Amino acid sequence: MSATDIDFPRLEITMAKGPHYLALFGAGAIAAYLALRGLEAVAPNGPWSSPGGRMISAAALFAIALAAGFKLLSRINFSTIMLTVDREGVYVAPPRGTTTSHSAAMSIPWSSISKIKYYELGRLKETKIIAIELRDAGEVRIHANLLRCRSARELYEDIKRYRRRFAPVAESDDLTNGPVYQSALWTGLDDD
Repeated sequence: MSATDIDFPRLEITMAKGPHYLALFGAGAIAAYLALRGLEAVAPNGPWSSPGGRMISAAALFAIALAAGFKLLSRINFSTIMLTVDREGVYVAPPRGTTTSHSAAMSIPWSSISKIKYYELGRLKETKIIAIELRDAGEVRIHANLLRCRSARELYEDIKRYRRRFAPVAESDDLTNGPVYQSALWTGLDDD
């Protein structure tokens, strides 16, 4: 086994369960509320009209919605590999829900990647996106918070580290045609 294989092992990232279960509980609560309001509208004098009956009915409807949601979640294979990073490039699996912004599996070689960016969107920075810009003016967005990894920022740093190691040097990256910087403090680490 070579040093490259040890330093740069094949990263295989699967889908995270947490966001799906959180959405299940939210959808179950909304479904139970709407069903209870519908029952109250259809039969206002039913057993759910009293405060105690309303609590029992809401709990029963919530349990039914959760059971249906768990049945649907049991059909999802969370062990499916959604993202692979290795010496060849990045492989992004077809989306299950909203994992990526494209509709088919993509194998992206390092030579066709021009830039990798990291975004945190939302009021609480809850949406973490890794954007891979392609040389042919396309872009692939990976919703990293829906993947099972240590952190989205670390996954981004790992992808950048693999790109620095395995991407071929482009013609515009050599020193004669490269950009000129006025500062002696520039290291080149932030320019990707």
